[in-house]
Amino acid sequence: MKLSFKENRGNWFAKIIMLGMFIIIPYLTGCASTAIETHKKGMESLAEKEYFIPKRPIDRHYIGCAWSKQFGPVEDPSTADIRVKVDKSFNAVQQNFAYNVGLSLGGESVIGPKGETGIQAGKATASQMEDVQIIGPVSLADIPFEPNTPYITEALRLGNFRLKSESAKKAGISASADSPLGSASAGSEVATQGGASLSGEGLVIAYKLQMIDSKSYKKDDPGSVNLELDKTMQFPKANLLVKAQLRVIDPGANRPLPRNLLWSCDRADAKSKDMVAAWIIELKPTDPRRKSLNIAFPGFPKIEDCQNYSGVIYSRIDAVTDRIIRQKISITILEAELSDSLRPQKWEAKVSIVDESFNIKPVKPGDAGNL
Repeated sequence: MKLSFKENRGNWFAKIIMLGMFIIIPYLTGCASTAIETHKKGMESLAEKEYFIPKRPIDRHYIGCAWSKQFGPVEDPSTADIRVKVDKSFNAVQQNFAYNVGLSLGGESVIGPKGETGIQAGKATASQMEDVQIIGPVSLADIPFEPNTPYITEALRLGNFRLKSESAKKAGISASADSPLGSASAGSEVATQGGASLSGEGLVIAYKLQMIDSKSYKKDDPGSVNLELDKTMQFPKANLLVKAQLRVIDPGANRPLPRNLLWSCDRADAKSKDMVAAWIIELKPTDPRRKSLNIAFPGFPKIEDCQNYSGVIYSRIDAVTDRIIRQKISITILEAELSDSLRPQKWEAKVSIVDESFNIKPVKPGDAGNL
């Protein structure tokens, strides 16, 4: 009898333990799920604090463009194309954030039934988020940073995504004015370098901004000097040799203008094939690691309002200090005339070379009101 009683008492105790486990385990699992969800929501809120969401999202990255609080990306036609790279995002928080923003902006997936499976309470499955892309510059030094101005340095893109108002249209056609987001385009391309593009429907839904840290900004501007014709001028501090000359194209002489000319304005570039004479400013660095550059001004036919050029001729990132180091040149032709025989008759020009260095800092949406 004692043995039987002990066996029954042991069985009863085991049942109590098992019952307790059935009650406690779901509770603990629920706590764990709640903790995970809380962490995830907290991470999503951090992501929201890093990105600027455009009012009218389109499939353009605008890398290197200045950012306006009122208008968003502001393009400068005179700025050279910036080399960009496209990376696939493997960050789950970033993916989820991108997809949820895309949905909130009135977008939808276009990858078919596969993309429509698994959506619950606005959550996106891995199959839907696998096309989240990060677009950025090959080098941050290529971005034409100016003081007190934020610039777009990263774009978050949803591949295989478009605005719902575009679902009945072909990709690349602008949305109607009465669409939920106003005038916008859900085009089928995203530029990767200049006119090049990455095929596939998509939507850029967020941008990251950076700007010059004013406390770190340094500038060395010795002022402008006269730029003489047919004379090599030395700028030892800038490690640069500068020479101005007239290049005349004799018909039938098989002496074309130098290749890879950087024209002083777009109109001159468009008419370069018809150019008979051009003022060429040769820039030759004394540092063998830097490339030479030829800047051209129209000689004949002469083009009005095309006598000025200003731009960055060299830039790099110092890996030790994280500073962007760059060199800018400004050239102004005050007077330039040719004789009937296309010989220099009048020439007066100024050139200035400025060295700059600075660190950059991120701009958060909460900082926008203080810019």
